[in-house]
Amino acid sequence: MSEGKGFGAMTWKIVDLDVREILRRKEDPFDVIMATVEQLGEKDVLQLHATFRPMPLITKLQARGLAHAMIEEAPDHVIVQFYSESTPIPYYHLDNRNLEPPQPMVRTLAMLEQEPQCQHGTMGVEIWNVRVPAMLLPELEERNFAYEVVEEAESFVRLRIFHA
Repeated sequence: MSEGKGFGAMTWKIVDLDVREILRRKEDPFDVIMATVEQLGEKDVLQLHATFRPMPLITKLQARGLAHAMIEEAPDHVIVQFYSESTPIPYYHLDNRNLEPPQPMVRTLAMLEQEPQCQHGTMGVEIWNVRVPAMLLPELEERNFAYEVVEEAESFVRLRIFHA
């Protein structure tokens, strides 16, 4: 789990839940998933690891006001992030706050280059940094990505990146 401070006592975290072993045992992880969803804070992101695209779950959580972004790491490893924001495109979240430079920039550019949904503009990336990544911004512009910087607190910056 990744965590950091936002306004006041609000924390920003990615809650990682891997249900692949449960699914491989042919058991139903629904109760575990919903229990985790119930524990999410307003700004938390649930990062669910599954063996397939969980479309019925996505539909159920959308009805509860959760947006999602999904990537396929491998044929049997799908990562779906659920978060409670209404945005025109889904955003995949990367928490770069505990990384030393240049790792936040390297990690962000790798995600943008390797994920076809980012290249085609069907998904953006939201990174969480401790400061505005000044060296990254010209690299994004050069690669035809637009961005939006939101400085949430003294040491917490959200950078939304999307195909221009």
